[in-house]
Amino acid sequence: MNDKILQEVAEATSLREGTAGVEALLRAVHRNESGRLADAAREARLPLPVATAVRRELEKRGVLMRQHGLAFTESGEQWVREKLGFGALLAIDVPLTPKARLPDELEPVVRALETHLAAAPRVDVTLDQAPCAAETSVRRAALLYRSGALEGRRIAIFGDDDSVSLAIGLFGHMLAGKELPRRLTVFELDPERVAFLRQAAEAVGFAIELVPHDLRDPLPAELQNAFDTFETDPPYTIAGASLFVRRGVEALDHGRGYGMLSFGHTSPPDRLKLQQALTSLGVATTALYPAFNAYAGASILGSTSELHELVATGRTAPAEKWQGPLYTAEVNPRVRLYACTECKRRWSLGTDGIPSTIEALKAAGCPACGNHHFQRVRNHG
Repeated sequence: MNDKILQEVAEATSLREGTAGVEALLRAVHRNESGRLADAAREARLPLPVATAVRRELEKRGVLMRQHGLAFTESGEQWVREKLGFGALLAIDVPLTPKARLPDELEPVVRALETHLAAAPRVDVTLDQAPCAAETSVRRAALLYRSGALEGRRIAIFGDDDSVSLAIGLFGHMLAGKELPRRLTVFELDPERVAFLRQAAEAVGFAIELVPHDLRDPLPAELQNAFDTFETDPPYTIAGASLFVRRGVEALDHGRGYGMLSFGHTSPPDRLKLQQALTSLGVATTALYPAFNAYAGASILGSTSELHELVATGRTAPAEKWQGPLYTAEVNPRVRLYACTECKRRWSLGTDGIPSTIEALKAAGCPACGNHHFQRVRNHG
C-alpha cells in the first residue's frame, strides 16, 4: 500500500492539520468500538464534515470501508499496523491530579519505576533539576498514550531528570508486552543522568536513544524534523520553557506535532509571557491540567506544577544558539552567603571557586578549615 497516503489525503481534503489530522482520524477509528464516524471525529478533534471528507479519500485508497460501521479493510489494517505502529488497545483511565486514585493497571508500573529510581543520581539544582514522583511520570506516559502521542510515534524528551523515558518503556512492556514508541530519544545535559537512564533501560530491555546535549545549542542536523512528539519539564523560567519548547518544535517533522510541557504555576504576568512565547513559536495549548505533576521537595514549584498539552502548527524558526540566562540562578541571581559554623568564615556560593550549591559546599568542606557544616547568612546587606 502507498506510503504517501497520509500526504495525499491531507492534500486532497486541504486539511489544515495536515498528515497529523489524517493519522489522528485513523487512530480514532482503530480505538473506536462503536464504528461511528461521529465518535471517531470527536476523538480526533475534527469537525464532522472534515472527517467525512477524509474518510471518503481513505475509502478511495482502500484503507477504510463501511461495513456495520466504519472499519479498516484487511490491507488497511495491515498498513496502519506496519506503517503507523497501531497495535495495542489499552483502556487506561488517566487521573488528572495527584489526588486522583491511580488505576490498578498502572500501580505495578509505578512500583517498577520506583525500584529503578532508587539508583538515580543526586539532583543537580544548578540545572533546575527537581524530579517528579514516579506516579507522575507514569501518569504522563498514560496521557501520551491516551492522546495518541505514544504508540507508533517518534518521541523526543528534552531533559529527563523525571525519568519519563523509563516510565514510557515500562508502560509499554508491562501493559502491552512491547515497545510502544517507534523511536524514543532523550536529550540530556547531565552525564550522571545519561548513565543512569542507559543502565536502567538496558536492565529492563527496551531501547532509549540517549543524546548528551546542551539545549543552548541547536539540535544536531540529523535530529531536526525527525520526531512526532516531544515532552519536556524545562528549567523553571520563562526563558527555559521558551528554549526547550523551541527545541521541541525544531525536532518535530516540519514543525508539526504534539507537545507536552510541564511548568510551575505562575503569576498572571508570567503566564501571559509564557503564552506569548508559545504563540511566537507557532504552538498552542490544547488542554491544561493544573496540579497534574507532583514533586518531592521541590519548594521552587510548591511541590506541584501544571501540564500543558500542546499542538505545534508548522511555524519554524532558525535553529540558533541560545545566548541569554536560562536557569533560575542565572535569571534571578542573588548573593547566597553561608558561614562556616566552625571558623565563622563566610563564603558566597558560585564565586571565586566556591561551589555553586550549598550541597556541594558541604560535601567539599570549608576552604579555610575543612568543616562540613554551614549556616545561611541572611540580611547581610
